[in-house]
Amino acid sequence: MLGADALADKNLFVQGSFGDLGLDGSDGAKDAPEGSNPPKLLSCDTVEERKILNNTCVLAPIVTQGPYYHTWGHPIRQNMAEWQLGVLFLMDIGIMDVETCEPLPNVLVDIWHANATGHYAGHGNPAPHLINEEPQRGGARSGLLSAFPRENDHETWLRAAWPSDKNGVAQFTSVFPGYYTGRATHVHVKVHTEWTPLPHNSSFEIGTTAYTGQLFVDDELNLAVDKIWPYNTNSLQKPGKGGRTRNWRDSLNIFDDSHKGGHQPTFHIEPLNGVLEQGLIGMITLGVNRSHVMDQSPWKP
Repeated sequence: MLGADALADKNLFVQGSFGDLGLDGSDGAKDAPEGSNPPKLLSCDTVEERKILNNTCVLAPIVTQGPYYHTWGHPIRQNMAEWQLGVLFLMDIGIMDVETCEPLPNVLVDIWHANATGHYAGHGNPAPHLINEEPQRGGARSGLLSAFPRENDHETWLRAAWPSDKNGVAQFTSVFPGYYTGRATHVHVKVHTEWTPLPHNSSFEIGTTAYTGQLFVDDELNLAVDKIWPYNTNSLQKPGKGGRTRNWRDSLNIFDDSHKGGHQPTFHIEPLNGVLEQGLIGMITLGVNRSHVMDQSPWKP
């Protein structure tokens, strides 16, 4: 099981090889023979070491994981974009231990989200008998459709997990998430305190999970991104299709529930070089009870 030194199984975080790395996380390129192609660490584009965003010691409320989590196949990596199109989105997710009010290093931060047009990897189409389903009208599930089934095991885009560093921060490179009917724009997150790496596919087996939640974006920024290609090709923007769901109308009250106890579930986001189209960096801190052990039962609607 992992949950101690983030580099204890450092050889599993290497692109193209499982060769040994130095204890400092270097890839050994300086010692590689001339003309060779040494392995490279799968690292985030942002090489600057980050400090945790703030000193919050508020417990982040646990909310539903939703229907699109994969209990196997989430790669241990920082760059999760693969070939998905969209606005560059760099995420700094800080983890605070609410039992000590100190940054929490060496926990596995596991995230996944929809692409620019609102689809999840592995879930491209509705079930055949639900192709013509209409969104729920009224009630807590207003706007929602039945979950799309998992069609394949090989798609992993916009899914990743990475250990928090000594400052309690895990960094990821992705594209800004899109939205789908009934839900505000969001990023799913789990925090695992124990896990076992799987060398055959660079993924992991879950041991102990301490937290499951969702992270959000201010509506003003969402509306600005909606005007940019490929986000403006989302079919929900067509007349009569319902449009985007604002945070305050988020189905199942997930956005509202994520504020319980004074937690702030919305990313603090800045545009890179002051230009939205050049990319965004989002920062957030989650207060987590490391001692908490979540039930690993499958999601139920």
